[in-house]
Formats: sequence, C-alpha cells, structure tokens
Amino acid sequence: MAVVSSVLLPNPSRQGLARLAVFRQELMGCFTHRPDALFELADAVPAAGPVLSLPHLSLDPLHRRGHGSVYAALAKGQINTGTLRDLLARQLDQRPAVFAINVSC
Repeated sequence: MAVVSSVLLPNPSRQGLARLAVFRQELMGCFTHRPDALFELADAVPAAGPVLSLPHLSLDPLHRRGHGSVYAALAKGQINTGTLRDLLARQLDQRPAVFAINVSC
C-alpha cells in the first residue's frame, strides 16, 4: 500500500484518504475469483520490498493469510482486466502518468 498511497496521495488529506478508500474498493471489485487473497497480495507486494520467493510475501503484515494462499491466488484467482484497465485509466486523468515495469525473469 505504500507505493499505491504515494502515487495516489502525494499530499495525504481527508479528501485524499477518501479517494484512496474508493480506489481500494473498486480495485477489490476487479478481482472476480479469490478476491480477498488477490487483494492482500496486491497490498503485500509493494509494501514487502524485495522478497526471495512467493511464500515470503505471506510474512508481510499486510498479507494475513498463509503462504498457500499466495499460490492459490495466483493459480486460481481471476481479474477482470477490462475493469482494472478502466480503473487505472481514470487515475491517469488526474495526474501525470507513472509506469512501473518489471524486467526481471
């Protein structure tokens, strides 16, 4: 959430926190199968920093599930990519575009 909040909330305020809450609720709506596990994984990835393996994400305090749920979320979770695309595109209208690309293997 640290990365998400720094992108969405450069200056935290009551209005900014409300906007973040709406974003997080809409993000949760993008996950159509195993939404809770995918949402906690989305919270843990930016907050955890470098991790050695997927089960290490389950050690992050934002990921309250067991290490097996990381694999289950990735194997069986489903994301409505159209809804996610639209949600992210709406964020671009309000500030300059910032893209993160992972080029590791």
